[in-house]
Amino acid sequence: MDLRYNSTVKPIRITHHARNRMRWHRIGEDLIRETLQAADWEEPSAAGRINRWKQVADRFLRVTMREESDRIVVITAVFKRRPPSKRGER
Repeated sequence: MDLRYNSTVKPIRITHHARNRMRWHRIGEDLIRETLQAADWEEPSAAGRINRWKQVADRFLRVTMREESDRIVVITAVFKRRPPSKRGER
């Protein structure tokens, strides 16, 4: 799957863990792609990762990703009932 992200086209790799979370939370690849392309907000995460958030109805989708030189790696994706706090998600 290709994605225009940060002005370059990079393939997306979705980890096994992320695919399991997507099945559990019923999150489609289209919604992951949309969140990566046009997140409502983003925040830094641990180990050089980035959390990209998108509000979907009354829930908040968090996609944790890492940008590598040649691809985007989606590490996990989950729905949350509350948005992240200003100090980060608790």
